[in-house]
Amino acid sequence: MYSMLRTGYPKWSVIPHEERELWFRQFAKTGQVQDPVIRSVVELVETQKEALLASQPLSDDGDSTGASTNMLRLQINDMVEKAVPKRKGGRLVGLARRSSSVPGSSSQASCTDPMILEQLQNKDERIMALEEQNTTIIAELESQKKTNAQIMEKLERLFPTEF
Repeated sequence: MYSMLRTGYPKWSVIPHEERELWFRQFAKTGQVQDPVIRSVVELVETQKEALLASQPLSDDGDSTGASTNMLRLQINDMVEKAVPKRKGGRLVGLARRSSSVPGSSSQASCTDPMILEQLQNKDERIMALEEQNTTIIAELESQKKTNAQIMEKLERLFPTEF
């Protein structure tokens, strides 16, 4: 299927209308994925997903929570990444980019590595010290500008023909 498109497209919205129609016609033949490699990946991931869903306990009201749904999505994305064959450079066949490069939700994942947290804290402290230092330097410069302006006024009064 991908060889039928002129080029790879990063998003569905940028694919020209003619190529979208070609895409739909290709999949409308049987209602299934035509590419045997991708079809086998889809089947493998579907069976793994069903097994994962069966092993996940449901909450009291029989509905999964948002956090577990998000975790489930990450697990399924990992299954897909492991099942999809790799091309040159580690790219995955049929995927524009790895799902691990895209956050799973709009919120940032929290970092719990103590070494990274310590480095971040050290950097925050350095930033605060530099900002303080910067403020002091700016205040000194303002003071120096005032002094220079006063000196220039006195010089102009003493030597009006020179200025």
